[in-house]
Amino acid sequence: MRWDRLFADLEGAAVDAYAEERDALAEDLRDEQWARLSWTDLLGGRDIRLEVAGLGEIGGRVVSVGDVVLVEDGLRTIVVVPEAIVAISGSDGRAAAAPALRRTRAQMARALRDAGASVRVVRRDGRAVEGVVAAVGSDFLQVAAAGRRVSLPWASIAALEER
Repeated sequence: MRWDRLFADLEGAAVDAYAEERDALAEDLRDEQWARLSWTDLLGGRDIRLEVAGLGEIGGRVVSVGDVVLVEDGLRTIVVVPEAIVAISGSDGRAAAAPALRRTRAQMARALRDAGASVRVVRRDGRAVEGVVAAVGSDFLQVAAAGRRVSLPWASIAALEER
């Protein structure tokens, strides 16, 4: 009888040790998976909320991630400069990644210009310029607004909204 108890105790200890090792390996694997993620990987999924410097909180579905992030909210498409995104909610990192279509800022601005679209350019300080995209430079966007042209460096822009 004593031997049976001893072997049962040893077997129980071995099972416990195996479970602890398995749990530690699983935790290491989770940590490794998180370490490989970029914040842009969190942009997949249906209902993402982005806090954008100068613009505030916007929500919708991210349809493209590249030099710009395109967000559709059902009514409009908002072009967001990634450097202006200060927080993401609605994603736990397990959602499918957003499509990595490599649209550049200049390509998006030229498309708006060619369409003759009226835009609202929101700066990171919260102020906005409304008008029509007149020119697209290598590091700036020029908007024809109220009889004048306003040149905005991309570094100052938070988002563009088609009006």
